[in-house]
Amino acid sequence: MAITVGSPAWAEALRTEINRSSEYRNAAAKWGDGFNGNVLLVFEPDDVMPRRQALLVELAKGACSGASFVPDPEDARAGFALRAPFSVWKDILDRETLAAPAILPARRKVDGDKMTPPTHTAAPRSLISCAAALDTEYPAA
Repeated sequence: MAITVGSPAWAEALRTEINRSSEYRNAAAKWGDGFNGNVLLVFEPDDVMPRRQALLVELAKGACSGASFVPDPEDARAGFALRAPFSVWKDILDRETLAAPAILPARRKVDGDKMTPPTHTAAPRSLISCAAALDTEYPAA
């Protein structure tokens, strides 16, 4: 059953998917160990979705302790933020494009410690894979 992105149910489904994914657990075993591993996924407004959405995903050591849409796209609880136009996220979630090429610097922005993601490339990639595994529907623009 499809779940609408931006809803509490979608955030909870992502938390569940992350925690059931052995791929994520293995890829992110050291993510958030000694640093703030919480990630804010920011869906920037564009023609596909005219309002911003920000999803705080609380991550540490291969597990997700919480996921919720938050009103502040600069939420201080996040150690990192991945920002991209909603249409880019939609293509990733629909598996129409791979996450890595879709969120190249020209199309997205990473906030946080710039040295940590390169040393943990599998963790963010696996996180995005968990999100793409969800049966997602989109709210009307």
